[in-house]
Amino acid sequence: MENNDNTLREMQEQMQQLRDKLDSQKIVNERILKKSCSQTASRLRFKANLPILFGVAAMLMVPALREFGVSMGFIIFTWVLMLVCIVATILTNRHIPQMDRDLVTATQELTRFKKIHAEWIKFAIPMIIVWVGYLCWDLFRNGSGIDPMLRYSFLAGVVAGVILGGLLGFKIRRDQLNAADDLLDQLEELHRDN
Repeated sequence: MENNDNTLREMQEQMQQLRDKLDSQKIVNERILKKSCSQTASRLRFKANLPILFGVAAMLMVPALREFGVSMGFIIFTWVLMLVCIVATILTNRHIPQMDRDLVTATQELTRFKKIHAEWIKFAIPMIIVWVGYLCWDLFRNGSGIDPMLRYSFLAGVVAGVILGGLLGFKIRRDQLNAADDLLDQLEELHRDN
């Protein structure tokens, strides 16, 4: 009988050791997941701030358009448009969660970021069309003293820039939405483990 008691006690101790190991493994896995979430959020934050840098660079270059006969009204319009885009991007990026928050709040914030970011295109494309239209109208209205070949070359450069910028913008947008999806998946996995 005593032998059975010892065997039972040993089995219970082994089970407790196994539970302790599993608990420590769960804590390690949770730490790894949180670190991975934090790294993904940092990458997303970096990618989300790129358009701000591009917008500031564009604002600094806009005065050079005066050389091509563009009016001051167009330059002011461009600055206001860029400023609106930069502020909207900053406000949207505030929804990229810091990983020191609870998982539910982080998931809600990230979902809000993704939704706003996905809807931004509905504003961006019409504004680009308005901007290019205004530029063309302004160039042909005010640029009469400019050589027509220079004006058409400038417009061709603008169209090429809009196309290349659009492609780059769509790539950055896709990367941001993919990074947000990755982070949401990681947060969901972390939430499941808790």
